[in-house]
Amino acid sequence: MFAGTRRTLLLGAGASLLAPPAFAAEPTLADDGYFEVWEELAAGVAVIRQAKPFHLQPIGNVTVIEQSDGLVLVDSGGSPGSGRRIVKLIRGNRPGRPVKAVILTHWHGDHPLGLGEILKAWPDARTIATEATKAHLSDPKTMNTPAAPDSEANAKVVAKFKGFAAYCRDTAAKAESAAEKAGWAAGARLFPQYAQDMDGALTLAPREGFTERLVIDDAAAPVEALFLGRANTDGDAVVWLPRQRVIVTGDILVAPIPFGFGSYPSDWLAVLRRIRDFQADVLVPGHGAPMRDDRYLSAVRALIEATRDQVKASVAAGLDAQQARAAVTLDAGASTFTGGDPWLKRWFASYFTDPFVVSAWKEAKGEPIVQSLGG
Repeated sequence: MFAGTRRTLLLGAGASLLAPPAFAAEPTLADDGYFEVWEELAAGVAVIRQAKPFHLQPIGNVTVIEQSDGLVLVDSGGSPGSGRRIVKLIRGNRPGRPVKAVILTHWHGDHPLGLGEILKAWPDARTIATEATKAHLSDPKTMNTPAAPDSEANAKVVAKFKGFAAYCRDTAAKAESAAEKAGWAAGARLFPQYAQDMDGALTLAPREGFTERLVIDDAAAPVEALFLGRANTDGDAVVWLPRQRVIVTGDILVAPIPFGFGSYPSDWLAVLRRIRDFQADVLVPGHGAPMRDDRYLSAVRALIEATRDQVKASVAAGLDAQQARAAVTLDAGASTFTGGDPWLKRWFASYFTDPFVVSAWKEAKGEPIVQSLGG
């Protein structure tokens, strides 16, 4: 997935020995597909997403829906820098169209942290989420960015991500495989930009909350924000466009690797069944390319069922949580999502298996699943 980082001498056939040596250019963030691109999906509907789907620090997809009197966004990007790029893309592709509303699918920072920049551009826009997500975004204990400018907290956030860049560089230098070296080198390119993007980041709570359904009506493009149940979080919003037959799932679906942090295994399965029943023409996941069938959804359902059932069997056998994790085998399922890529396989364990097993263990034991950063 990621280009290698070693500079190599290229002396092509017939090249003059007196010519200056040519070097392969070092990969850039643009080569890595980090920055957002615009993709049209249906009449009046587009998605803003990262050009390549997997990054150590991802940016959530933003769906743009054109109504007669303005635009409705689903999610807002993952940082102030991301928010500024989103504003620029909207103005370039929907010139003269104001953003009238932003619906946040959930509270994880790579989806709401661009909101401040969007509201600078369109201060009258409605901001909407489920009541559970609104509560999380209003709670300073949940988030790692402040609700109001705080120079000391901001400096710590920026320094943290600059530190991640240094860690990635050091780890790339020590990596033994080409895949690991390339992956960590991509992280070393990413985090300085992310530190810059996160400068001044604030967590803004939405002004409006809903519990089951909220409609933003329009003759050509009505928008239905729905709570179908707990899944990836306890307050996931799903957005349905009945005229265009597009459904926006937030992180209930993420490609290429599902996110398992703080999730609700059995409820998640029920929500995926309800999403499938819409029979949408296009599914927009929280990360990754739009989908025009439900094959990926079915693969995620099978993965959740297989993992949950293995953990339930471990609990029934009297194994503790650590033993249950060791007993989980997902090699066949993992290959569906990683395609055998060793870099993705590494992060499949960290982003899905490890945190999901914690949730499945708690569910099987009847213990509460607490929403927090990192699951």
